[in-house]
Amino acid sequence: MKKFIVVTVLALAWSVAFGQVSVVPPTGIAPRFLKNDRELAKQTKPASRHWLLDANDDAERFRRVESWAGSIDAEMQIVAHRFEELHAAIRQGSWDLATYHWEKILGRMNVASMKRPTRTQNIEVLFLEAGPSQAMNDALKARDPTRSSAAFQTVLQACVACHTAEKVGFVNDSPIFKRLAALPGPEK
Repeated sequence: MKKFIVVTVLALAWSVAFGQVSVVPPTGIAPRFLKNDRELAKQTKPASRHWLLDANDDAERFRRVESWAGSIDAEMQIVAHRFEELHAAIRQGSWDLATYHWEKILGRMNVASMKRPTRTQNIEVLFLEAGPSQAMNDALKARDPTRSSAAFQTVLQACVACHTAEKVGFVNDSPIFKRLAALPGPEK
């Protein structure tokens, strides 16, 4: 399985690296790595745009992929975007689209939990298993604008509670929460 993953990642990296055509002219500045990454400094090949292919071994390639994939904050940015899209779909009565975004939110929550397993308990207890998630599922399945709008606000409050429980309550001061909390109910 590991070999399959390595081959897949390398194939993707190769196709991206060699398939790109840019209208941006080269700067003429010699490529180099940031000085603060000791692992990158160990690379035997000179720095180039082939950041995975040029790595010394698979362990370093996987380290780079993990770094590139980001942490839970990247997942939460995607979730925030999907929440805005979910709300818009509910307002428009576009139930298939709303369900699509809701399923993507749940998927990102699973990835967030995988990336930060110490956060899993609160993600499950406050968001997935406490009822807000099921209420949203049921409201979307019923295609009920009033229930969906109420479930949306409940799920949003579950996010706020999770951030607080995880001692990152300052995240709740982000403008996205003000925008989402102020969203109107379903269009008439």
